[in-house]
Amino acid sequence: MITSACLPVFTLAKFQGVTCIDIRLDSLFSPIIDFRLTQLSYAFLVDSRGRVLLHPLLPKPETYKQHPIFLDMESVEISEDTPVIKRKMIRSGNTNN
Repeated sequence: MITSACLPVFTLAKFQGVTCIDIRLDSLFSPIIDFRLTQLSYAFLVDSRGRVLLHPLLPKPETYKQHPIFLDMESVEISEDTPVIKRKMIRSGNTNN
């Protein structure tokens, strides 16, 4: 499976076109799924709403036919700091704030 990322291109505020790249999902997600800096470290991926897309506690997506599991970050990260961290992650990812 692949996904495409596209952005508009402007020169002096004049729209010139669009540039895109196709990215294989396994090459995008593998560094996150396989990340281990130390025995107690791990990485996970959340969307702009704070929903966990990839996490070591969730099953690895094996096929494109599997339905994604969307859990709130606070369901898998139980630190008392999680709500604050989640708000900061969502705010920093939203360019409208």
